[in-house]
Amino acid sequence: MNIRRHILVTLVCTLLLTTSAASAYKGSKLARGPVEDFTLTTQDNATYNFDADSEGVTVIAFIFTRCPDVCPAITQLLKGVEGELSERESEDVTFISITVDPEYDTPERLAEFTALHGVEWPHLTGTVEEMEPIWENFGLVVQQNVIEAHVMDYQPAETSVTIVNTSGNASNHMVEFSGWTLTELLAEQANISVNASLSTYGHMIHGFDGVDSPSDWSWYWELNTWNQSALTWEMANVGVDNIDGFENSSLAWMPSTSNRSDLPAPNATADASMSVMWPNGTTVQSNLSTVNAYHATKGALYAADVNVSIEMSTYGHYLTSLNNETAPSTYEWWWNLYLWNGATETWETSDYGMDEVLEPSHIAWAPSNVNISEIPAPVQNQSDTSVCNGHGWLMGSGDSMHCMCDAGYGWDEDDRLSCISETTEEYTVGHSTITYILNPDREPTVAWTGDRWLVEDFTADLREILDRENLGGFSDENTPSLSLLLTTLSVASAVIVLPRREVKGDENEGKGGKMEAPPLN
Repeated sequence: MNIRRHILVTLVCTLLLTTSAASAYKGSKLARGPVEDFTLTTQDNATYNFDADSEGVTVIAFIFTRCPDVCPAITQLLKGVEGELSERESEDVTFISITVDPEYDTPERLAEFTALHGVEWPHLTGTVEEMEPIWENFGLVVQQNVIEAHVMDYQPAETSVTIVNTSGNASNHMVEFSGWTLTELLAEQANISVNASLSTYGHMIHGFDGVDSPSDWSWYWELNTWNQSALTWEMANVGVDNIDGFENSSLAWMPSTSNRSDLPAPNATADASMSVMWPNGTTVQSNLSTVNAYHATKGALYAADVNVSIEMSTYGHYLTSLNNETAPSTYEWWWNLYLWNGATETWETSDYGMDEVLEPSHIAWAPSNVNISEIPAPVQNQSDTSVCNGHGWLMGSGDSMHCMCDAGYGWDEDDRLSCISETTEEYTVGHSTITYILNPDREPTVAWTGDRWLVEDFTADLREILDRENLGGFSDENTPSLSLLLTTLSVASAVIVLPRREVKGDENEGKGGKMEAPPLN
């Protein structure tokens, strides 16, 4: 009977002490000691001390502003979390973003980044020497090659154009620039008319701005491409339609009898350029400095052989017909431009014309009366398991090609075309960034990797910690009062010191030895 009493009291006390300790986190639960204090510089060039300036529960995201996809998405997601919190909850939550690219992320650049995304919480930077112990403290492995691969100039070849017809059928097309597309776009930009014909062999240029090649073929308009290695112009050995505009973004047209050495060098700072030399030796150069949605639409749909009609007005270009489906003049519906929001993974109606949407990632054209939720997502899952070891998808082209690995996977050292499982708590910073939630004792409690998490899930974890810590207006109904705990402990102590019934040796052998109440810790 005494044995039962020992066990009963101990179990009651244990239950009281552990009722609120069950894990209910949606992110990855961590068991780490507190992080050490640090001092860095904010986007406002102010000094920020972690222990002194952060209060309550702390959310810490590791970012770099040159990151074109994940980092803006992380910032927008956290902005959404911040907006979900009540005023009382916000009083006990501190948001912090820390760079992993301090040599680039100066306070000035961080200020531009926060202004762009409409957030005000501290974005911290410092010297590499100041940052390294902080990264190590959080278990981060910051590899420069990962950052450099992620930090790329805008790549039009990674842009897609989705079209939805009036029947609801959709197709997705990647942007391609042929020599003909570049010639059309750059000539239009310079207000140069092009006289060309199309045959089974492709486009043939007869003239620019009314200067046509003679019918006796004493000379013709010759296409030249720029040899970047030799820094010279060379006559193209294929037709203009077969020129890859991404590999050969600098073109020059001249009479075949002209001196090629008289052609000016292309504009090295432009995304694409084209020079036209007239028979009298004068030259006009047209440069494309920024790709917009109009350029992307032309490039993708021409390459896909989709019939499209785009007209020009005083307000810019507008699309009137797609695959021979023309919008009615009564404006019952029109061809509308949609932009992909990578943070929310949804399509949004564009508030701007196609000329004003710069460096688009993914765009869609659909009738204005379409159900926007029915426009398919632009990024398709990789079905080829040999790509990125079946755990990611390819991004970029040529030397810039690399895997975008799924959550929990990263590159195999310097092999950027592989995705292997991350088996430790060390996080390689790059495409899979890391965001922590720390409790008031500065202990990392929950971790979220990448940008595929939901605002409501992250907010739920944040509230779970606030609840456990009696912060943010939460009252901990699960934790017993101090007087109840003291009373229980007193009763437990009284029971423990009661005489214990001794078990005889033969009974001891049959029942596995003496039984004692476990000690109270």
